[in-house]
Amino acid sequence: MRKKLISVLMVTAMTAGLLIGCGSSSSNKEDGKTEDGKKKVTVWAWDVEYNIPVMEEAAKRYEAKHDDVDIEIMEYAYDDITQKLNTNLSSGITDGLPNIILSEDANVQKYIQSYPGEFKDMSDIVDFSKFADYKIKVLTFEDGIYGVPFDIGTEGLFYRKDYMEQAGYTKEDLTDITWDELIEIGKKVKEVTGKDLMTMDPNTMTIMRDFMQSSGTWYFTEDGELNISGNPVIEEGCRIYKELMNSGSIKLTTGWGDMAAALNNGDVASIISGCWIVPTITAQEDQSGLWEVTRMPRLNIDQGTNYGNRGGSNWLVLENAENSDVAADFLNEIFANDTEFYEKILIDIGAIGAYIPAQSSEAYNEPIEYFSGEPIWANFAEWAKKVPPIQVGVYSDEVDSVLVTQMANILDDSQDIPDMLEKVEELVKAQIQ
Repeated sequence: MRKKLISVLMVTAMTAGLLIGCGSSSSNKEDGKTEDGKKKVTVWAWDVEYNIPVMEEAAKRYEAKHDDVDIEIMEYAYDDITQKLNTNLSSGITDGLPNIILSEDANVQKYIQSYPGEFKDMSDIVDFSKFADYKIKVLTFEDGIYGVPFDIGTEGLFYRKDYMEQAGYTKEDLTDITWDELIEIGKKVKEVTGKDLMTMDPNTMTIMRDFMQSSGTWYFTEDGELNISGNPVIEEGCRIYKELMNSGSIKLTTGWGDMAAALNNGDVASIISGCWIVPTITAQEDQSGLWEVTRMPRLNIDQGTNYGNRGGSNWLVLENAENSDVAADFLNEIFANDTEFYEKILIDIGAIGAYIPAQSSEAYNEPIEYFSGEPIWANFAEWAKKVPPIQVGVYSDEVDSVLVTQMANILDDSQDIPDMLEKVEELVKAQIQ
């Protein structure tokens, strides 16, 4: 049985009202102890197949050496964690909040900049030289580093070897290529096999984030200024987006379920995604040995690289909760020092940690039969070291929403790319001012 997992079912529409009734102080007034006198540390996370068992293993290892600490893990939906934190912290209410929360890379800056003083600066607690630069960048604001990196989302080009071979392509043909080259490969694959190159969801800008991350830029500059109009990476990304959509080899999908079904049903020849997609691909047991993975494609510009990151997450400590020092020590001892822990979660769960010393473990070099016997974990760990660090800013979601609606104007040729991006910047500026 998993240790102390508390599944919390929340009705999102009721969340705000429930939270406001929790209290009105600026700090957590619970005494921070369990009934048997142990120091209590509470953790909020989502995903009972991935994040929760990782934290359960971490808690078990820490408690074995600290018998005066009790770590309670609570499972909430991702959206519920975000809404509850925003509702409470914007109201100055921290009663009822946990010691530790899980946060995706893209949300960290929004949290720490929107709620100064609410998250613990870990820069004097953790040795951050042992983590990939791009993960540290995510957590950094001014002179502080607000959290501990957990996993990485190093990207790869996952592809069906059998489909590619039918179209006359080898792994060498697919490695260190540009997006333009991949588009041409996709057309040939479609012609020969009838299979689409990849899926795309027109309601998201996930692929634009791939273009930017792998090219070392974002919608915003280091100092938070908009960086959309005139940004050569975004301009080139829009061109590639249009080329993909007009290629005749894209399968349009909506949401995770449609995308996963396309992969598992053999409808597409490839997917560019973070390494966490592996369990989704391997769920289809009869495709074992048919998949391979290589580095992602790059934009054909000076800034373009074949190294990107999608997703990945971090643990943040709430400064004003009781036992925040214990929570920080827990994260430092396990997530910033315990290489055996990272080896276990890699083997048992397929979680690639951002902690660099753990990546020398022999577990990373094990051949994975599903992917033609390649040591894919070692590959992802090595590629992660070359991902360009970026600063995502606070309003990335708002830019995504505007860009999704305006992208239609370049697809139907009613607007050229520079004019469209100028309009996007104007609309975003009006929203965030």
